[in-house]
Amino acid sequence: MRPYLAIIKVYFLEALVYRFSAIFTLVGNLFYVVMVYFLWKSVYGSSETIHGMTFNEVFVYLTLAGSILILFHNNVGWGVSSLIRTGGIIIYMLRPISFRVQVLCFNTSYTLISFLLITIPSLAVILIAFHGSIPIGLNLIAFPISVVCAYLLSFILDYMVGLTGFYTQSIWGINTAKDVIVSLLSGALIPLPFFPETIQHVLQFLPFQAIYHIPLRILTGAGLQWLDYVQFIGIQVFWLVDLIIVSGLIEKKAMRVLTVNGG
Repeated sequence: MRPYLAIIKVYFLEALVYRFSAIFTLVGNLFYVVMVYFLWKSVYGSSETIHGMTFNEVFVYLTLAGSILILFHNNVGWGVSSLIRTGGIIIYMLRPISFRVQVLCFNTSYTLISFLLITIPSLAVILIAFHGSIPIGLNLIAFPISVVCAYLLSFILDYMVGLTGFYTQSIWGINTAKDVIVSLLSGALIPLPFFPETIQHVLQFLPFQAIYHIPLRILTGAGLQWLDYVQFIGIQVFWLVDLIIVSGLIEKKAMRVLTVNGG
């Protein structure tokens, strides 16, 4: 564990150099919070609930989704693809730590910066300036566990996209398609209860809801019992284990086609 923490610390200090970028991202996210507030305020009008969700639940759900989206979006796919294209991957492969774990440590350091400089200030604005409210209970214990699972799921998906760099010169199309699909089908842009029931049923069999909808539902959903939290986190763990196995198989096969020319 200590070697991994040391790697995270090194990359964390490196990421601090770009803290002003995080500040500009924070400003952009606050504009998004304002937009969500007035847009959904007009949607609700005089209605107290729509599709079983109050305005406060939708507002907190979507604004936190925006903050988490920034938290998870660290260009892992682009980074992996760049290392493959330039041959820099060979340096990582020579180290006594798996390539995937090294990329995870690097990504985690930038995620910590985003959490400190973007997520926490955004949450403060949501709760104080816009009077957003969050239920107090077991959800505050289950939510951090769920967010960690969601973060790992998001990382694995991005990592798998990055591995396609072994077979293509550019991952731009694949990565863009992944971003659109995940953002739309995970509930990051529109809460899943607002989708038609048929689509909701289909999405239950896909991993995307485990990235945004489940942690946000855990945090904002009123009346949930501890069995609900166990079930939600169980779904995340199920998909996490599956995708770790699949990404491992893809990585093992991809490494066989790796060719690095020096000189």
